[in-house]
Amino acid sequence: MSPFWYTIDTMQRLYGGDYKAFALFGPVHLFWLGLCAVLCCGGFFGFRRLGDRGRRRVLAVLTFLLLADELLKDISSLATGQFVWQFLPFHLCSINLFICLWYSLRPNPIAAEVLYALSLPGALAALLFPSWQSVPIWNVMHLHSSTVHIMLVLYPVLLLGGGFRPSARRLPAVFGVLVLDTIAAALCNHFLGTNFMFLRGAYGNAALEAIQSFFGPAYILGLLLIVFAVWLVLYLPWTAAALHRKKHPACN
Repeated sequence: MSPFWYTIDTMQRLYGGDYKAFALFGPVHLFWLGLCAVLCCGGFFGFRRLGDRGRRRVLAVLTFLLLADELLKDISSLATGQFVWQFLPFHLCSINLFICLWYSLRPNPIAAEVLYALSLPGALAALLFPSWQSVPIWNVMHLHSSTVHIMLVLYPVLLLGGGFRPSARRLPAVFGVLVLDTIAAALCNHFLGTNFMFLRGAYGNAALEAIQSFFGPAYILGLLLIVFAVWLVLYLPWTAAALHRKKHPACN
């Protein structure tokens, strides 16, 4: 079988768990980060110029590409006998694929809020600290992991470009989605021996390894604190802007 089809597990089994096919913030990694930045900047301003019909079409195409990307991972791993339960869609980013589908079929502020509060920071963190360093760039899992996370960052950026404005008042609903996904992930982890949502450890992710090392046995609590800290950063500017508009209506 060609190395193009190797999964992360296969690469680590062949070359060892510490094998890295590309360096963190090396040329390959920076290429994907640069592509993400270019697409997000161009997409944000380009999306603003589209009408409602054009925006719906762009989001529909992006959702189709996201689902096709996910199916490529599953079909290729099944066809090569490398499928593992870890490929089921219970990671946070995989759940956001369905949130994108939900919004594309029926645009609503709750789905948009989930994508801003969970998909944007989660997918961006995955791109900054990829857990697929063991697979080279010319590999289906590398291409899948890089492109799917770029699109999961791009989708909420497009929504912001289209006029969506986040609101901290919708965070309880977002937190409810996070809790439900965490419960489903924990159950799968218990019965299937998986590590969805990285609840059982960092699994080769540099940022999560640092969190796990710092918090030790309180690793899960550390993850939760990081989520709240990220939300504070994401929502403080919008909350401050809303308060300013309320106090100074003449400036609107």
